[in-house]
Amino acid sequence: MQNDPNLAVILAVVLNLLIFIIYLILKNNGEKGSIFNGAVFSNPIKLFGLAKRTENNGLKFTYFALVFSIPILTVLFAFTAFTQMSEFINRDECEYQEYFRNQEWNGKIVDKYLDKENHAYQTISIENEKGIFKIQDGILSEFNNYELIQIGDSISKTKGELIANLYKSNGKTELNSDFDCGK
Repeated sequence: MQNDPNLAVILAVVLNLLIFIIYLILKNNGEKGSIFNGAVFSNPIKLFGLAKRTENNGLKFTYFALVFSIPILTVLFAFTAFTQMSEFINRDECEYQEYFRNQEWNGKIVDKYLDKENHAYQTISIENEKGIFKIQDGILSEFNNYELIQIGDSISKTKGELIANLYKSNGKTELNSDFDCGK
């Protein structure tokens, strides 16, 4: 899958090439076309008008083929891009699940803040015998887990698990994660 050509990219290149070809046809026939702003809509409409006025049947067929290929390829591009994004989002979630499963950390919570430099990401700092570590993990934002965490609590995440344990003076709370992975 990694070496397969990306269909959405190929369609985008083909669409841009067709728009440029239509622009050149319009320019060579005294019509004013555009390359960028609204070209995907305005140029085919202008070419449609040119095709209707053209007497040469071969050119007329070519112009109409170009005109009707733009919306078809645009819809195909949108569908392909949407499908690939859906697959990417699911794959990304599954990769993150494996990343999280392989993480291990524990310590006493010494700070809790929104990291303004990182899109106000919910963040905690934990201290253990190895030093102070910043934890920015999706598990903090799920199921209101972040609201449960207080400075002075202890937290641990065991390698191979998909939960973290929060230890307070009144007991242990499991912080669950919600990975949207189809595995």
